[in-house]
Amino acid sequence: MTQNMSKAKAEIKKALDKEKAAKALQANSPLKTRQDLKGFWRQYPKARDLFGQIMVTWRGSTARRPGVTGCWAAYPYPWWSEKTKLPESTLRYYLKKLVEHGLVERQQGHHGGKRTLAFIRPTALALELSDGRPGDRYHLGLIEGGEAEKPVKPAGKPIAETALTPEKEDHPPQSMAELMAILKG
Repeated sequence: MTQNMSKAKAEIKKALDKEKAAKALQANSPLKTRQDLKGFWRQYPKARDLFGQIMVTWRGSTARRPGVTGCWAAYPYPWWSEKTKLPESTLRYYLKKLVEHGLVERQQGHHGGKRTLAFIRPTALALELSDGRPGDRYHLGLIEGGEAEKPVKPAGKPIAETALTPEKEDHPPQSMAELMAILKG
């Protein structure tokens, strides 16, 4: 039992070290703006397509890594290769580019079996620079609960009421004359 605990602790420490390294890569990434990202996509269109497939797969995934928050897309490299129509060597090349530029985190490990899997997910930088969906930051483990990311529905006030609502003022109207002046105004 203590051997299993030691192994689990070592795996968690290793995962935390990898997470720190991934954050350092994001901080040092040459991609700082959406324009930088667009230039990168023009230079590496296969990396763009691979990133798109990673996002689609990751959003539907629930795989977890010990000691790391958020979800991962966990599949073997041959599966990724078949899904993206890229040879494995090309797939690994473009994954490396995505990791080097701080857009993707990648780890190897096992999930529910003996097969070695590639655990892949976008980074916070990638979500910031690309058009993320509500809930992506929650799925990545950046926020708790997920409710803060859901779109807020409008209150449903009639258009007439909305149009007549005054801009925020320093003080609310005190008399009927002030109310009438706002309505006419």
